[in-house]
Amino acid sequence: MNIEIASRLVKLRKAKGFSQEELADKLGISRQAISKWERAEASPDTNNLILLARLYNVSLDELLSTDDKDEEIKAEVVERIFKEEESIKIEIEEEHHNLTINIIRSSYALIVVLVYLLLGFLIPGDGFSKGWILFITIPIVFSVVSAIEKRNANIIAFPVIIAFIYVGIGIMWDVWHPTWILFLLIPIYYSIIGVITSVRRKVKVKDKK
Repeated sequence: MNIEIASRLVKLRKAKGFSQEELADKLGISRQAISKWERAEASPDTNNLILLARLYNVSLDELLSTDDKDEEIKAEVVERIFKEEESIKIEIEEEHHNLTINIIRSSYALIVVLVYLLLGFLIPGDGFSKGWILFITIPIVFSVVSAIEKRNANIIAFPVIIAFIYVGIGIMWDVWHPTWILFLLIPIYYSIIGVITSVRRKVKVKDKK
């Protein structure tokens, strides 16, 4: 820790009327750590530098400014802090995004259960015996959401979609032949997706070059 910065930490603390014990309590650290900072025997880590700046109502630049030749060190510290803050923001955004996806999935699964029960009570006999097919749509919707999220069509549960259509037609209209031909679409679908994926990879390789 630079002596000038250590001295500034003492002045800022006293200006706020904090004792070392009070400051330590606010930061959740020991008084000895505060004492070492103010004697220039140790340096606050990134999180504590941010907390100190907020507590003293100063910018990180003001907190770390110095008249000697440690400007490069100060710049590196500030840059590291900003990068860590950006990383934290990205993590928070990802958590919010994942939470939204999970809410969508959970909500859809609950809606399917409610619709199934509703059909069962409103259409005695056929409601429960035929409505179960709705549950097949759960993995379908989940896979589509994941495919959109990750921009990868391979994730879509295409075989399940075909099975849903085939079974649905069979249950509703008692038609099982020749609708089995629908299953021939499965290899065709993955062949097309494979070609598209291969082309995209080649384009990315060319772009990198």
